[in-house]
Amino acid sequence: MGVTDTEGGWKELASDELLVLRRCFIQYAGQPMKEEEPLRLTRGALSGAETKLALHGLRDRGWLEAVTKSWGERMLYIPVYRLSDLYEMLLEQSQSTMKAMGTDQPLTVHEAMTGLEAELLHVLSRIAVQGVPLTAKGTIHKRSLQKLNELTPFHPEDLTGLGLQYAHAELYPVQTVVVMDLLLSLGLLVKEAVSFHIQEAGLVAWVQLSAWQMRKHILVTIMERYGKAEASMQHFRYVLCVASTHAGPEGWIPIGPLLQWMTQTGLITKESLSKEDMKSSDPLECNTVSDFNFNGQYIDMVKGWLTALTAFGMGDWGLTASGELCFRWNVPVLDMLRSDDEKDAVQEPGTFYVQPDFEILVPPDVAYDVRWKLECFCERVTGDRMVVYRITRDSVTEAIELGMEAKAIPALLDKFSRTGVPDHVRMAVEQWAGDVGRTAFATVTLLRCGAREDADTAASHPGLAGLLERIGERDFIIPARSAAQIRRTLATIGLSPRRELEGVDEPVHRYPLVGETLTGSTQEWPMFSQEGMAGLVYTGRTLHFYEREHTLPDPSDYFPEKSAVPASWTKEWRSYHASTARQLMEQAIRWQAAVGLRIGEKEVKWIPEAVVAGEPWSVTGWYATGMDGETLPCTTLQPGEWSDMRLLVPFT
Repeated sequence: MGVTDTEGGWKELASDELLVLRRCFIQYAGQPMKEEEPLRLTRGALSGAETKLALHGLRDRGWLEAVTKSWGERMLYIPVYRLSDLYEMLLEQSQSTMKAMGTDQPLTVHEAMTGLEAELLHVLSRIAVQGVPLTAKGTIHKRSLQKLNELTPFHPEDLTGLGLQYAHAELYPVQTVVVMDLLLSLGLLVKEAVSFHIQEAGLVAWVQLSAWQMRKHILVTIMERYGKAEASMQHFRYVLCVASTHAGPEGWIPIGPLLQWMTQTGLITKESLSKEDMKSSDPLECNTVSDFNFNGQYIDMVKGWLTALTAFGMGDWGLTASGELCFRWNVPVLDMLRSDDEKDAVQEPGTFYVQPDFEILVPPDVAYDVRWKLECFCERVTGDRMVVYRITRDSVTEAIELGMEAKAIPALLDKFSRTGVPDHVRMAVEQWAGDVGRTAFATVTLLRCGAREDADTAASHPGLAGLLERIGERDFIIPARSAAQIRRTLATIGLSPRRELEGVDEPVHRYPLVGETLTGSTQEWPMFSQEGMAGLVYTGRTLHFYEREHTLPDPSDYFPEKSAVPASWTKEWRSYHASTARQLMEQAIRWQAAVGLRIGEKEVKWIPEAVVAGEPWSVTGWYATGMDGETLPCTTLQPGEWSDMRLLVPFT
């Protein structure tokens, strides 16, 4: 039976499905759980059979997904794209909803970094030129690492609060690791045996994205790669996103009330907020940063996450005069988490300004395929919302050496300059470009004979006429495209060349994409920021290693041998002899089903757990309310305490 994976809201779920989903969500967020965990979480509230059928429905609708480990163990999890909807569900269902998120303007504000997309592009462009070679031990060469350290837009104090784990931590600064990890996990960089190099298929699609789309993929990546892989912190990350729609007019979200609401709804357990986290003994009374003091581990992780979000350019954090910690998003975070489009929002090229002093001012609306070529033939002066480049003789020379056509540089300036190119700038650029390549080194194939007699034999052979250019007693220049033909002919006269070439140099390095027109590319777009991309950071997430399960069990498998069970047990309310009543209870236990009991004037649902032998026998279990409230305690009943009974199963 296949998974339907239909799109639908949580309000379309049946009550049992909603109860199971809510309890799994509060306990695990989007983290994996063993297949039997939902049975434990709903014990006493639903029968095992009801929970299994609810899980079946949730998987069928895409609210739960499953993977199977190599030894057959099944793991369930809520996909992360569903999480934001579930927090909205909690807000609507909570009796005590989240308090108004508005707050006074913070007095101390730590503003978000701007232009992360442009910074990553600049790092990529320098990697394209300089490379990132690896040592025999697989670590980045010290000199190359130093260059990467100088390029990173982050400061170590921005990221240390994340507590990231990665190999060679004694060698690699955290800010450099995060830049490289971002590029690797976005599919823009790949690690091979001797170096890191640019993944051109990913780059060609990446530079066609808008800045909004780039930032969306960066956000999705950092949410799960750099956030702690535990439910309480995953809850905080996504609740902070949902709270953006409940913030005041200035957009500030006070963290204290947010944590209060999370504690009230069970998203943070009281154990997570230790005594060191707060001065008040009641976590619900904590409102300000001074109450939490940032001493406890959980609060440290919260602070570390907010600091990192600011470094990634996603928002600002600040403190009010009373010491209350606040955060303000500067991106439409929920739209980014829920959006799945790529091509629909490809941005227009935009235009820049060429200044008389050879500087180029690049506003935020300039497309990234244009910026990529500017990175090739300019030196970058500053990076911010307005990026500044400068054209120099050396930068033009390097661009042409790296594969850019001389005429392409003035052509690009003319095409995208909003106010035109100053005459003296154009003349200088054309002259610099024209000076490159008036002489050139050519790579040719040399055929060298062991003796002059062998050279004479080859030169006189009719099959080689026109293919050999003699430049000495024993040497010839040959066209590389004819090497195979010449090799075969020489073999027929006993002069077969060695297979390996002598003195082979490294291939000529080329800057990617400078000679290509990217607009309208029909190639398949890669999945940026997908789970399982190889990076440098240990994320603690393993789901992508396991096989995704696309089929569902048949619900009838939950009730084996049902044809042997008397139909009256499931269809009629009846009074049974004590021995028959015991058989009915034992059958319910085997199926993990509930039993309907008439006690006095009431009909109740009883979830039996075990039959206890004796005279009379008894059964332990729960009165099921069918509601997602506090589960009643386990109790014991004897046959004389009810009159009629019925086996409660879905096929009655």
